[in-house]
Amino acid sequence: MKTSLARSAAAGILICMGCIVNLKVGGGIPGAVLFSAGLWFVVNFDAELFTGRVARDDYNPLQKLIMLVMNVIGGGICGYLASLFLPEIREAAQKIAAGYQDPVKVIWQSVMCGICMYLATTQPKNKDISRLPFVVYGVALFILSSYAHSIALAGYAAIAQGIAWWVIPLAAVGNGIGSYLIRFLLTWQKKSDQK
Repeated sequence: MKTSLARSAAAGILICMGCIVNLKVGGGIPGAVLFSAGLWFVVNFDAELFTGRVARDDYNPLQKLIMLVMNVIGGGICGYLASLFLPEIREAAQKIAAGYQDPVKVIWQSVMCGICMYLATTQPKNKDISRLPFVVYGVALFILSSYAHSIALAGYAAIAQGIAWWVIPLAAVGNGIGSYLIRFLLTWQKKSDQK
């Protein structure tokens, strides 16, 4: 499958929209549930989000890297514009960004987020079941647990107008590890059951 630059940038914008609404309502459960609208639109419109597709085999490593870069650019531009036109959310974004300064903690937070994102974006076995609950629960879990979503961090960083930018690639690596880890464990279990 070929990575779409436009759909990848769109995914970053949609995730940043989730960041904005989370900040506007003051976080918590309402913010987490409303943030999930961003991921729901990503899933529903087949936008290419790195954290939702990193463990898929139909993209090669270069395509995944391009997707990540375009996600960050889309989310970063959206976040920067939000910081200009909605300056009241900048301080809340700075508080969120301040929670991602310890590299070891960021790796753990991002691995856990990768697990959430894989579960939130993977098609259920029963294709008649709506994906919406998976998206809402996956997003609520990572938001309320302060897990590190690399693309959301790009949005928060741009809104805050300040974060150590090394956090975003580090979180992307952790997101990938978490996605591959849970996919491996779930697939391994299925293979074991078949023997």
